[in-house]
Order: sequence, then structure tokens, then C-alpha cells
Amino acid sequence: LSYTQSAAEMGMDKERKPLEYEPTERDPLNKMGSIPRDTGGLVYIVLLLNGLGVLMPWNMFITIAPQLYVDYWFVTPEGNKTEYSDNFMSALGIASQLPNLSINIINIFLVIGGSLLLRIIGPLILNCINIVVIILLIAIVERSEEAMGWFYAVTLLIVAILNASNGLYQNSIFGLTADFPQNYTNAIVLGNNLCGIFTTVLNIICTLIFGSDVKTIALLYFSISLASLIACGVTLIFGSRQPFYKYYIDAGEKARAAENTAKPSMAQYLECFKDCWVQLFNVFFTFFITLTIFPAMMTAIPIKDQTGATWTFIIPEDIYVSITTFLNFNLFAVFGSFSANFVQFPSERFLWIPVLARALLIPLFMFMNYRPLDRTLPVLIESPWIFIVSGAFMALSHGYFSSLGMMYAPRVVHPSLSKIAGMTAAMCLILGLFCGVTFTVVIAWLTTTL
Repeated sequence: LSYTQSAAEMGMDKERKPLEYEPTERDPLNKMGSIPRDTGGLVYIVLLLNGLGVLMPWNMFITIAPQLYVDYWFVTPEGNKTEYSDNFMSALGIASQLPNLSINIINIFLVIGGSLLLRIIGPLILNCINIVVIILLIAIVERSEEAMGWFYAVTLLIVAILNASNGLYQNSIFGLTADFPQNYTNAIVLGNNLCGIFTTVLNIICTLIFGSDVKTIALLYFSISLASLIACGVTLIFGSRQPFYKYYIDAGEKARAAENTAKPSMAQYLECFKDCWVQLFNVFFTFFITLTIFPAMMTAIPIKDQTGATWTFIIPEDIYVSITTFLNFNLFAVFGSFSANFVQFPSERFLWIPVLARALLIPLFMFMNYRPLDRTLPVLIESPWIFIVSGAFMALSHGYFSSLGMMYAPRVVHPSLSKIAGMTAAMCLILGLFCGVTFTVVIAWLTTTL
């Protein structure tokens, strides 16, 4: 399957399996010899699973955090919130994003000289240990006012270690796939978005079945996270033994050896940045816009005139946010990511245009019923259906454009620099996420002061 083959051409070949890569004479790596097939899409599926697994522990954590920590662990026996409860989510954001971003930046300069596979397996093992500790804390420690201080500190320490480890894991897995055909890079992005769907559906089911039994829900969440991490490690080791995997890893190593980029110089980093900075911006800005809106803004947009009143909307109140915000976003983000496997439009030269245009989504959501209790701006859009459709469009465009940016970045540089480009794109992803989450504070200030 050629990189430039259209979706229509793919559909005309009835016997072609969509996950199998068929080399052509135009493939830049074909000069190294016969390219093995990815039989049954095995390597693709392994990378998809790791894309899901890299975000599973963190997605589970932030999903359960409001229930387990804010509303359960850090409240008094009388049900009153404490300083720990009020500050936990803000502290959680700092403890998670700073280590993740820092490790991503460091990994770009240290990882090329070592084995990327080892830099993936190591974080997987560390994450498993972290999850086991979290499970033990939830199962054994009983909440009390005396234990809040150390439990708060230990929890944030675990979060910092977990996200530093995840930063190394995510950056390395994107670097690993940089030598593969571009749809294999997209498998990671697609897995990231599938993780969101899985977590949201699990949250809805648990809410309907277990109600307020938050400890049982938390134990279930983290047990599933542990199982997924173990599956990622086992399947990755198995996938690394496949001829298709070995071929592309060897091809990348030979290309870097030929260009003397096994341990790149600063000049080579600058050359890489010069060639792919537009794609790096595309990745950064796509995630920046998305994380400004989702989830902070979207979860703060209730249905107008329904707050405190009798609920009349078609979606039940207790799962309204889960469906209209989280499931809506994750489902359409997956559609967008998956579509990028078959259609790549616009080209790498013009992708920045729709990426920049997505900035208009921020004022769109600002003028919905965002922060209704303290906003000073007028509400111009009241319909919940416009909110739902806008969220779906935002998610669809996010999945599609983020996939294109991640796929294009390693392809617009010399093959010997593809790993640097892949890992730098992963770093820009995290940077966009961090800046977007931070910029939400600015949007809230503008909405309540203008």
C-alpha cells in the first residue's frame, strides 16, 4: 500500500486487508530489500493497544479523582470539604503535567543513543508498580482527618512518578513508530482516543451499577489499568519479534548509521526542526485548542434554565456530562483519527490553515452557557443540541488533524532524522496539552470579567 494511494483505490481492492502494509517501488525503504508483510495487522494492533495503554492509568485516575479524592477522601466525617479537597484538582494538574512535559523534553536528547524498546518496557514496569501501590492504598487505608496530610502528599507523589514515566513511555513509542509507515504512527493516536471511549463507557456503566460505592469503582478502575499495562508489555515484546517490525527498526538504524545520526548533534536537531517545524506547530496548536475547551469548558456548560430545576432533557441528568462531553468527544475523536488512515487532506503544506481556523471554536464555546453563575459576557447560544454538535465537530477535527500532524512530522524530514521528528512531535503534543489546560484559566477570567 503506497502512502499516496487514495481511499477510493483502497476500496476497489476487495481482497486487500486494511491493516496489511504492501510495499511499492516508491517506498523509500524498499531499496533495502524485500519488505515483509504485517500479517493480519499484528504489529499495527500491538501499537494500537499501546496507544490505549499509555493513557489508561491516567484516564482512570482523572475519571475517579473527583469522586474518590475530592468528594470522599478529603472531606470531614460531617461531609464538609477541606483545604485538601479544594486544592486537589489544581495540584493534580501541576503534579501530572510538569513531570510529563519535562521527561518528554529530556527524552528527545537522550533516547536516540539507546534502545527505544527498553525505554518503553521500563516505564511499563514502573507504571505497574505505581498502580499496585494505588490499589493497596485504596483497599487498606481508611480515611480519617489525621491521615489526610500524608495521603495527599503520597497521592501527588505517585501521580508525579506515574506521569513522568508516562512521558517517557509516550515519547518513546512515537519515536519507535517513526521508522514505520505513517498509518502505524496513527495507530498510537487512535489508541489514545479509544482509551477515552473505553474509560467513559466504563464510567457510565459503573455509575449506573454501583452508584455511590466509590471504593469499589476505584478498585475496578485501577485493576483494569494494571491488566492493560501488563497486556501492553507482553504484546509489545511479542510484536518486536515479527519480521515486519524487525525490518523497519533495522532500516531506521541503518539510515541513521549512514548519516551518522545514531547520536545526533545540535546541528542535526536544528535541521530536523527546520524541516518539520510547521508540523510540530500543527500538533501543538491542535492539542492547545482542544485542551482549552475539553474537558474544563465543556463540563462547565450546563443546560440553560435546568440548573436546580426539574430535569426534562432526553439524556438523564446523572450521565449527561459523561455522554455529551466525554463520550461525545472520545467517540468522534476516534472517527477523526481513523479517517486519517484513508484520507490525508490537506497535504502537509496546507494543514496549518484548518488547524489555525479551529481557534474560532474557543469563542464559540465561550458564548454558550459557560460558567452561568459568575459570567459577565452574554449567553448567545442556549441550545444544548448546538453544544453537542459543536463538541462532536471539535472532537472530529481534533482526531483528524492531530493524526495528520503526527503522521506528517517524521515524513517531511530525511529518513535519518525521522526518530527525532517523531519524538519532538510527541513532545509538542504534551506541550499543547499543558498549555491548553493552563489557558483555560485565562478563558475563565475573560468570561467572568469582560
